[in-house]
Amino acid sequence: MRSLGVLAGAAVAAVGLAWAAPCQASPEDIFGYGPRGAAMGATGAASAEGFEAAYSNPALLSSVRRNKLTLGYLGATFGLDAEVAGERRRIGQDPARGTYIGAEVPVPLGGRLRDRIGLGLAFYTPTDIIVRGRILYPEVPQFPLLPDRAQCLTVRGGLGGEVGWGIRVGIGFAALAEITGDVTVATDASGKVGTRVEDQLVATYAPVLGVTYDLPIEEKIRLGLVYKGEMTARFAVAIDGTKLSTLQIPVFNIAGIAQYDPAQATLEAAWTRGRRVVAAGATFKRWSKYPGPLESTLPCPADEPDCSTLTPPKIDYRDTLALHAGVDQGFALTPELALHLRAGAMFEPTPMPSSLPPSDAFDLATRKTTSLPTRFYDASRVGLTAGVGIALAARVPLTIDTFAQYHALLPREMRSEGDTTSEVTVSGRVLAGGMLVGVAF
Repeated sequence: MRSLGVLAGAAVAAVGLAWAAPCQASPEDIFGYGPRGAAMGATGAASAEGFEAAYSNPALLSSVRRNKLTLGYLGATFGLDAEVAGERRRIGQDPARGTYIGAEVPVPLGGRLRDRIGLGLAFYTPTDIIVRGRILYPEVPQFPLLPDRAQCLTVRGGLGGEVGWGIRVGIGFAALAEITGDVTVATDASGKVGTRVEDQLVATYAPVLGVTYDLPIEEKIRLGLVYKGEMTARFAVAIDGTKLSTLQIPVFNIAGIAQYDPAQATLEAAWTRGRRVVAAGATFKRWSKYPGPLESTLPCPADEPDCSTLTPPKIDYRDTLALHAGVDQGFALTPELALHLRAGAMFEPTPMPSSLPPSDAFDLATRKTTSLPTRFYDASRVGLTAGVGIALAARVPLTIDTFAQYHALLPREMRSEGDTTSEVTVSGRVLAGGMLVGVAF
């Protein structure tokens, strides 16, 4: 019994390790990136400016003409509800808080390459953690695809060049943090039980490819196409108690997907007339490749895929098509002061089906495997966005930009297969806002 107690303590330590040190898609995938894109309905594939293009479309970094550093802050709250038998329950979620760092640099080349190549870097860092991954039983009510997605460290970089004939191309990368580790429980020479914890934070990468084309017509219309590769960041902690006693204790695998960005492609058009920019586009997201947030605690070997261990529910996630639109209207108040008013809207369909398979669990009383309802919740979101920007063309050029977003989860009926008592109505809202200050030099 003492051995099992020590192992239980090690398991708690492992979960705590994953919680404190190591989201289900990046915050950019929920809110967009940067103040302009976030205020314009998360657009940017054909309309991004400056460092924001490192995420939205690296081809637009070719428009960078001066060095600029931008710092800012993002805050978001989640009000997510599940109504069962007429009783509404708030599913508790921590707010998201993080800082932005953006840098844009023109590459100083001469000749035909002058003013044609630009470099951008974009960072988002949560203020409390590096990346969050949570392990909850599938029967615990939760929104696995939303709140934790806004709390992880992300790094974006890109290089864009102007080819000519209205064509710009770009290449970049996205990086996420993931954690791996080991917890070893054993007795030392004196017979005392001890625990050794080793963990490391590593990075996982995905490519970003983009291209834009300016139509050769009097009205300035730009088409943008960008592809972002799949990013999967795991957290995995192995608990080894085989050296603790003569009992045949297996190695426990506390693991799952801490962060997942589906492979996606965005097509967008932007129309510019004077100081007004209007953008609209669609993003295809390949959610059907998402393996789910949990992994088996006792994984089966490759040569014995069915070894009778409990496995997480297999959910048939669906590919989605998200829609985005926004407008940026500029005003020249004085020769050195410009004001920008921005607004937008977005529609983000949920990849999660409304009917979920049940989850397996072990019943201690009967010592048999039983089925429990899977209480994973999610719903399609409609988002309204707005923002204000101020640009000062003084001795030290300065920009101040703010944005705000309101996301409404469309009410939706969900249930676990074979359990009519699990029927629930999902709804909620998300509020987000931020401010960034940039200095050009």
